[in-house]
Amino acid sequence: MKNLDELRSSLGVLIDGVIEYHDTLPSTQARARELAGEGAGRAVVVAGEQTAGRGRVARRWESPGGSGLYFSVLFRPALPAGAVHMVNIAAALSVAETVRSLLGLELELKWPNDLLIEREREFRKVCGILSESVLRNGALDYCVTGIGLNLYAPPTLTPELKDRAGWLCVRGDKINRVRVKLLSGVVENFFGWVCVMEREGAGLLLKEYRERCASVGRVVRVETDSEILTGLCSGIGDDGELMVETPEGTRRFHVADVTHARLEG
Repeated sequence: MKNLDELRSSLGVLIDGVIEYHDTLPSTQARARELAGEGAGRAVVVAGEQTAGRGRVARRWESPGGSGLYFSVLFRPALPAGAVHMVNIAAALSVAETVRSLLGLELELKWPNDLLIEREREFRKVCGILSESVLRNGALDYCVTGIGLNLYAPPTLTPELKDRAGWLCVRGDKINRVRVKLLSGVVENFFGWVCVMEREGAGLLLKEYRERCASVGRVVRVETDSEILTGLCSGIGDDGELMVETPEGTRRFHVADVTHARLEG
């Protein structure tokens, strides 16, 4: 990935904007926001390692060097101000599509935007996505979507990584030869979905996501800032929300942490 010319050649046909690679960055997300402040329309910022990578609600995203694909995409979409959660869904579908196409691996999509891989009958998180947006005069000014995709297990595992994380491949696999293709494939698919939403709204995106989302039909544990409950996920609503059947009726969640019940057998 250190060949910036290869990176620019691959991404240059997809974006008319800034393309950066850094061996080490605190956060690709923070650097992309800096570029937005400098007036960039589109940008892709890639790092070999992040020292302060972030997940949702300020959680740390472990980003050790040589073990993952860490990048953020800056863009200025013609979308409603409240559409950032749909952007997350578009990014999740884009990663799953690209990994299946290039590596032949099926990833499980857990609402709203986590991707899991099955290893020894357990599903582990292999990709995290964080989208942040900025409004100007009530309208969406720009959006930055960060993606962290675990490629290999790092030589040293923190307790958190050991308990929760998964990886696409073992070291020495062919993935080293397709890093740039993985990156450009995700970016291409992502912008494709964004264009569909700009032209037609989120209907087609949600149709695809409903068909692929493994949370649907599963017993899920839902945790919010104020409560924890368990119920059957009956579907994804028209705003991308999670629908959960409980003894009190159908509950809808736009923001929550979700865990799938362990499969038996």
